[in-house]
Amino acid sequence: MDKKLKEHFLIDKTLPVPLYYQLKTQLLKLIDEGYFKSGDRLPTESELCELLDISRPTIRQAFSELIKEGYIIRKKAKGTFVSQPKVEGYFFQKLSSYNEEMESLGLHPSTKVIGCEVIKAPDVCRQLQTDKVIYLQRVRYADDKEMVYVETYLPFQRFSNIQKYDFTKFSLYNIMEKDYNCSIAYVDRIVEAAHADKKVKEYLNMNEDDVILHVSTTAYTKENEAVEVSIASYHGQRNSFTMKLTNTKI
Repeated sequence: MDKKLKEHFLIDKTLPVPLYYQLKTQLLKLIDEGYFKSGDRLPTESELCELLDISRPTIRQAFSELIKEGYIIRKKAKGTFVSQPKVEGYFFQKLSSYNEEMESLGLHPSTKVIGCEVIKAPDVCRQLQTDKVIYLQRVRYADDKEMVYVETYLPFQRFSNIQKYDFTKFSLYNIMEKDYNCSIAYVDRIVEAAHADKKVKEYLNMNEDDVILHVSTTAYTKENEAVEVSIASYHGQRNSFTMKLTNTKI
């Protein structure tokens, strides 16, 4: 550990401010200033104990709050690291394609197609009211980082032969609108935290204890016809979502 690191901390035991909070704010300052960069390993609890002459519970509390707020992550048997900055999405406020969303944030989107085939409709897409569906699997990227694994189901008769398209180059919603005269009017979305299974961890290059944001989407036309069901697994360490709530009484 860099012995000069102590010079960057201003821990004052005479202040009424709790020591854990002083440590937390100092660590945030070092992260903001780039002293600790994304992916950097932080000093261990024992190293900080010795360096700053403060207790392990104090350090543990500061680390715990920074982990909850998404600034750092703890990797089993490896240590504590500065998190990758999260991509802040707004798809709970507006309806847009993944590519449009990423481009609006100044990021370069890309897609890897895992598979596209016709299968018997599973229970998860019963809203589509069809026996057969087109099952499309994709990994979506932002600036070459794995962001989300998406399983999409489309009614086979409504979108027959859509498998011919190269989904690494074309937006699904654009294809649906231009070639199938199908515009999405609104969607229902459900979001929940979940543990990623082995397949999702491999696709998203996740650590063993990382979590995902599991988002289920059903898309409808203005005639209230369900035309798409998607199950998206967002990398929990790389994504956050903003929602705007309006007071309807005003």
